[in-house]
Amino acid sequence: MILHKEWSNFRFILYSILFGIFSYLALQTLIELINLCNYFNFNNLTLLDNLTTDNSIPYSEVMFATLISIILAVLMSIIENKKIINRLGQQAGITNKYGEENLFSRFLNTPEIEWVYIRVPDTKMIYHGWVKSFSESDSVSEIRLGDVTVYTYPEAELLYEIDEIYLSFQKHNIIIELAN
Repeated sequence: MILHKEWSNFRFILYSILFGIFSYLALQTLIELINLCNYFNFNNLTLLDNLTTDNSIPYSEVMFATLISIILAVLMSIIENKKIINRLGQQAGITNKYGEENLFSRFLNTPEIEWVYIRVPDTKMIYHGWVKSFSESDSVSEIRLGDVTVYTYPEAELLYEIDEIYLSFQKHNIIIELAN
């Protein structure tokens, strides 16, 4: 799954059309590669020709393009989630950007992040626990912690312990520290 901000209708339709075009281009490329190897002799795609002449739909082409689109979607999700394009750009010295996600998500997605301290100066509380899940919108940061110990802030006096807690904050109101 790829996480991103909500798209406008125009952007969704544009991306859908472009994705369909790329799926057919990938299918045509695959046909050309198979024909080059002389294993089989497939005909070129006829979808556009058929739509403009006799209005018949080549269902086998649509089916193969749909299968190609599923494969492309998985590959594109891997490329996006693993930030492969950004990593290549960093290795080439083109960019220092880590991706489109925000720093909150990047920090909490780091493999070494398990146990954290969350300090909330507004409520004068400190939460210590392991990160089970998290989410963020434009205005709110949410986090779910397990095996939680709650302290006062800034004195760090123990208040209580709890198995799990869900916390929701305004973005600018929290400090997250990596616990040893």
